[in-house]
Amino acid sequence: MRRTAVAAAVAAHAGMLVVGTVHAQQAAEVFTLGEIQVQAVTSDAALPTGSVLTQEQLRAQNQETVGNALNLLPGVHAAYAGARGEQLFYVRGFDRLQVPVYIDGIPTYVPYDGRIDLGHFTTYDLSRIEVAKGFSSLIYGPNALGGAINLITRRPSKPFEGEVGGGIGLADDGDANSYRAYANLGGRQQQWWYQVGASYLKQDSFDLPDDFRPNNVQQGTGKRENSRRQDQKLSVKLGLTPNASDEYVLGIVRQEGEKGQPTYAGTLPLIGAGSGMRARWWQWPQWDKTSYYFTGQKSLGAHTVRARIYYDKFENTLVGYDYRNGVVGEVGRGFPSYYDDDSTGLSLEGDLRLNARNLLRVAYHFKDDVHRSSDAGTPWTHFKDRTQSVAAENTFAFNDALSLVAGVSYSQRKSLSTRNYGEHAGSPNAPGLYDEPRGDDDAVNYQLGLFQSLGPEGAWGQLHASFANRTRFATMMERYSTRFGRVIPSPDLKSEQARHYEVGYQGEFAQDWVLDAAVFRSEVRDSIQTVEVPSTQCSSTSCEQPQNIARARHEGIELGGQGRLAA
Repeated sequence: MRRTAVAAAVAAHAGMLVVGTVHAQQAAEVFTLGEIQVQAVTSDAALPTGSVLTQEQLRAQNQETVGNALNLLPGVHAAYAGARGEQLFYVRGFDRLQVPVYIDGIPTYVPYDGRIDLGHFTTYDLSRIEVAKGFSSLIYGPNALGGAINLITRRPSKPFEGEVGGGIGLADDGDANSYRAYANLGGRQQQWWYQVGASYLKQDSFDLPDDFRPNNVQQGTGKRENSRRQDQKLSVKLGLTPNASDEYVLGIVRQEGEKGQPTYAGTLPLIGAGSGMRARWWQWPQWDKTSYYFTGQKSLGAHTVRARIYYDKFENTLVGYDYRNGVVGEVGRGFPSYYDDDSTGLSLEGDLRLNARNLLRVAYHFKDDVHRSSDAGTPWTHFKDRTQSVAAENTFAFNDALSLVAGVSYSQRKSLSTRNYGEHAGSPNAPGLYDEPRGDDDAVNYQLGLFQSLGPEGAWGQLHASFANRTRFATMMERYSTRFGRVIPSPDLKSEQARHYEVGYQGEFAQDWVLDAAVFRSEVRDSIQTVEVPSTQCSSTSCEQPQNIARARHEGIELGGQGRLAA
C-alpha cells in the first residue's frame, strides 16, 4: 500500500515559539509517581526487569497508538486479530489476558473479559512506556502472569510548556482519508502543577494493495469496507507539591472511540453457502472509557507511603447487521449489545528503608469489578468480583554493585454477584434472570532476582538472573459466558500459573548505543482452554467448556539494540 502524509506542528516553551515538536518532547518530564519498578537501594535507578520506550522514540518512529508502538520492543509484538478486529499484543508469547495494562500504575481493562484494545490508546500524552517481562514488581498487584505494561504520562518541568500538532494522510488516489491532531499544555509552579493533553485520530478507510483480487462479493478492490475508526482523548492532571518529597495528584482521562470491523475477505467459503467463515458487518458506535483517580506520596523520614484511589467506567455498544451478498440489511438478531462496566480500587504502598542497604516495599490492593450487559433489550445481567492482594518485596544490596531482590504476595478473588440471563434449569423454555453458582479463588506469587552491575558505577551495564512464580485469575467471561448457549459455565476455574527463568544483560556497549539481551524460559500450568464435553445442555450432543487442562512452554532468546547512526 502506498501512502503519503502532510503534517504541521507548533510548540511553545516558556513563551518562546518554535517550529516542530522536538524541544517539547525532550522537555517533557516523566510522571514518576505513576511508575512501579524494582528499585535499587543505593541509587535512584530501577533494576532492569524489561524494556522502555521514551517519548522521543515514540515521536521519532511516528507511533500514534500504544498497540503499534509495542512492536518496537524485543520480545513484544502486536497484531489486529479476532472477530472484533482489536489490536492484540503478546509479551514473550503471553497475551493481553496474562499481561495487564496500567496507566500511571492504575489498572485499565474491560472488567468482564479482561481484554483491552490498545488501538484506542494514543501516545501523545505519554512520557514513556514500560514493559516488564516475567519478573515484574509484585507491587503491581494480582494477575501479572506474564509481565506488565505501564503507560506513564507527562509531568511539566517549566512554568509553561506545550505543543500543538496535526496531520493529514492521503490515500493512493490523493484524497484525504486520515486525520490527526494533538495538544499538550502544562506548567509547573513552586507548589503546584497542571498538565492537559488532548488528541484526535480519524481514519475513513485504508487502501488495499493494487494486486488484491476479491475472492467473494463481501469485499471489492480499492478501499477496505467498513474500516472506518475514530478516537479522541482528553487527560487532565492537577498536582500539589507542598515540599520536595511529597506530592498529591488528581486526574481524569476520557476516551471516546468508534469503529467498524471489516468483513472477511479470504478464500474460505462463507456460512450460508455451506460451512465456513461467518460474514459479519459489525460496528462499534461507542467504545468509551472514563477514569478518575487520586495518587499521592508522603515522606515519613527515611520511609515513603503512597496511595492510589481510582474509579474506571467502561461503556460499549456493538451493533451487528444482517449481511448477505455484499448488502447491509437491518440490525441483526441479538443486537445491539451493551456493556456498562466499572472498577473501583485502592492500593496502598510503603517503601521502608530498614538500613542503608535494605529496602522493604509492601503493598495492599483492593478492587471491585462490576459488569452489566444487555442484548437487544433483554434484562441487564450483573456480575461482581472483589479482588484483594498483599505483597512484600525486599531489595538487599550486598555492596554498591550486587543486589538481591526477593518477594512474595497473596491474592484472593471472590464472586459477589453472578446474575445471568437466559434459559436455565428452573426455566428451560422461558429465558429469564438467574444466579450462576459462585466460585472463589486464591493464589500465591513469589520471585527471586540477582542483579550485578559491571564496571565503575555500572558504566558497563548490568547482568541479572531471576526466577518468578506468577498467577492469573480466570475472568468473568471465562467462568460464566454461555456464548449464546454453546458453552457450559465454569465458575470453579482456578488460576493459571507460570514459572519464569531468565538470564540477561542490559547496558551501553558503544557511545549512544544500548544493548538488551536475555535468555528465558516460562513454564505454564493449569492454562485455561476451551474443550468439547458430552452434554445435552446445548443444541447438539456436546458443549464447550473452559477448563484448567493445558500446559505450555515459552522459551527463547532476545537481542535488541538501539542508538544513533549519526549525531
